[in-house]
Amino acid sequence: MSQATRAKSAKARATIALRLMRTVKDLGNCRAFDDCGEMGDGDEMVAHIICRAAADPCIAALVKSRGFGYWLEPGYMERMAGTPIPAIVQQAIALQRVQGA
Repeated sequence: MSQATRAKSAKARATIALRLMRTVKDLGNCRAFDDCGEMGDGDEMVAHIICRAAADPCIAALVKSRGFGYWLEPGYMERMAGTPIPAIVQQAIALQRVQGA
């Protein structure tokens, strides 16, 4: 059982995902990284990363360098969000709208 499956929230899994982005060479073969987005609230986990990336250019650079820059593109969350839309996802959508304007 990975740390992500034991984590209590999407915010905690976002922190784990970012740590794994920093430390794991091959994310494509990292079950723990996959677990971060596969706990039923992957959109919220990505939204937390988007919000953190908007506030910290180092996190934005990390996300882009690991091949997930599309998460930061304007409109991404709006296209991918499930229904109903959690507050953190709404916040990420608003950030992306401002960045795209």
